[in-house]
Amino acid sequence: MTSISIPTCNRCDQLNGRNVIQRRLPRISTSGSGAFGFRSSPKRIRARLRSVFRNNHDQPQPRPTSHRANTDPQPLAHAFGGPEGAGLIGPGADGLLRAAFTEALTHATGARQVITTKPDLDRLFAGAFDEPLIDNFAPRLHAAETLEDAIEYIELEDCISTAIDTNDASSAESPVYVWFATPGPDADVVHETLQRWHGTNLIALMSGAWPYGPTHFIDADGPRRLPDHNLHLLPRDQAITRLRALGSQR
Repeated sequence: MTSISIPTCNRCDQLNGRNVIQRRLPRISTSGSGAFGFRSSPKRIRARLRSVFRNNHDQPQPRPTSHRANTDPQPLAHAFGGPEGAGLIGPGADGLLRAAFTEALTHATGARQVITTKPDLDRLFAGAFDEPLIDNFAPRLHAAETLEDAIEYIELEDCISTAIDTNDASSAESPVYVWFATPGPDADVVHETLQRWHGTNLIALMSGAWPYGPTHFIDADGPRRLPDHNLHLLPRDQAITRLRALGSQR
């Protein structure tokens, strides 16, 4: 009989301000009009676009069809997140995070598992995402007590999936994990966790500026760059109502 030793949270000793390496600041670009945004490469610079997201009560008309009209829209977590992580800032950041979280958790093809923390849920949903609702979405939703616990869980999942992976499927075809986190001063530890993940199927969306990839500025009425997606930003009450209705059907 052989045994497998699974490490836990290789960098958690650096969490919460313990010997954290100094973070790099995200680069800032400016335009002639004074608008600014964070970017990781020149390709991410876009002119300020017209608003494409409105509150549901405005009853907006559908966006004109594009050249991708015959294809399914890219999930929000994929459009804004990535294996190296991406940050969201601005007055509409929480609304977009709620929309991406709700989509990833409720759509059949959204994600194999959504990972976050209970403090993040409390912040996004003002305490309305309670224990019964968390239980309704288990095991698809893993709500850790702390960021350290979330990192330990992700490392465990990575070790298990690597140990039992006996097929030749590419990482692009592997079930997707979506991680919602607020790294704060622990951005280095979070980034190293993303780098150690064995594939490219861990999509991370961060609340706040992200020094290791793009940081998207989200206006109150939507993102500055046009996503290939027809989904409204979700106020807290609308998001929790949709989640409760879907959770009760599970």
